[in-house]
Amino acid sequence: MVLKVKMGGYEVSKGLETMETLLGSCVAIILYDRGKKIGGMAHVMLPKSNSMAHRNPGKYADTAVSILLNDMVKLGARKNKIIAKLVGGAAMFDCNSQTMDIGKRNIDSCKSELRKVGIRTFAEDVGGTNGRTVYFNLKDGEVKIRNKNDIKIL
Repeated sequence: MVLKVKMGGYEVSKGLETMETLLGSCVAIILYDRGKKIGGMAHVMLPKSNSMAHRNPGKYADTAVSILLNDMVKLGARKNKIIAKLVGGAAMFDCNSQTMDIGKRNIDSCKSELRKVGIRTFAEDVGGTNGRTVYFNLKDGEVKIRNKNDIKIL
């Protein structure tokens, strides 16, 4: 079964599913406990939450990490065994300003939030100028990334 992770959404599951999402400047935070085969993916659109974050916690880096982690632990994941993979954060718009590069800001915020909770970033495919489609296989933790030029495995 394929679980589609919508923009600003997140999914957590245990088993043999595959999660999929399409990214541009957004970042997919992928957390995985290999021993328990429990994983989660959030489609982060913005670095910092606002007062509406409770409606859509997967949308913001600062709320996505905690909701993924909490929901995975509820399913039986062990926090000390969880690793992270990050994908996305492309510079989709031609701009010279660091403050306008939402992709870079999303990447930095996701990394910062993961550090705060002690989750190690195991692998990443971030930045660049191309969108990506991401497939996360819960059976083995493989992350397959397809962009317009090639396919990469993390």
